[in-house]
Formats: sequence, structure tokens, C-alpha cells
Amino acid sequence: MGGFIINTYQVNVLEREAIKLIGFSIIESLNKVIETKIGGKLREELEKRAPEIESRIGSGMYLIQIYPHDGHWTPDVPYQHVIAYEVKSFDEVPDDMITYTLHPGRFIKIAHKGAESQIGITYEFINNTYGGRPIDIEYWNDIHTLENEDNQIDIYIPSK
Repeated sequence: MGGFIINTYQVNVLEREAIKLIGFSIIESLNKVIETKIGGKLREELEKRAPEIESRIGSGMYLIQIYPHDGHWTPDVPYQHVIAYEVKSFDEVPDDMITYTLHPGRFIKIAHKGAESQIGITYEFINNTYGGRPIDIEYWNDIHTLENEDNQIDIYIPSK
């Protein structure tokens, strides 16, 4: 007799304050990011240069995915990716890094549990449940445990 696994998700609605970020930004399609592994390379580079970000808060990293305004997104459509650390201020910005401010607002938080390589299953749930949206926010507590089975990535999407 065959069995199956049903993923369950912890979902919370919360208000978030504005968050200041310093890091790297690229404009690329999801398929190109996967093919070139540029996301992992940028994460590693940002971690290596973390000491240059003097006002950094904590060691966790954010991935902000800002989709095209027209709402027509596919894995082949380029969009903005921001990989960054939260900071107290923009007073000191290292050369070749960018600043980005996440606006305050109401967000739905969905916890992805398991390896980052399996996050597509969680995004399928999000897309089927909440539909398209202008932005996705991922918070990686520890980039060295992203492929562990007990890993958790917090995903925040705007709440209507």
C-alpha cells in the first residue's frame, strides 16, 4: 500500500516595521539564477564581506524578490533579487553594495521547513493559496544549514 506525505505549514499574519538592508542586487530570471548558482555565490560573498557592514544586525540574511509590476511573471522573466543583511543605518555602505528599505506593513509569514532545494513545494502552496504578489521575502537564519532537513526559512508575503 502506497503512502504519501502532506506538507503542513505554520502561517501567521503580522505587522512588520520598516527594515533597512545592505547587500547585493541583481536582475535575473529564476531559471538563470538556478542555472548559474548566482544566488549562492552572492550569499557567500556577502557573508565574507559581513565585517565591512558596520551597522549589521544579527547574522541572518534576507532574500527579497521584487517581481515585475505588470504581474506577468514566469521563471524566465527577469526580476530584482536583493540579498542583504539588516542594518541599523545606511551611514556606512561598503563599495559596490546597495541599500534597500523594506516598507512596513502587514505580512503573512509561512515557515518552510526542510532543505532550501525543496522550497519550490512551499512556493507552490503559497501561489495556490495566495496567488501572485509584488514581492517575496525570505529570511535565512544560517546560510550554512540551508540544505539540512531541520532547516527553516521564513517567507513573508504582503497581506491584503
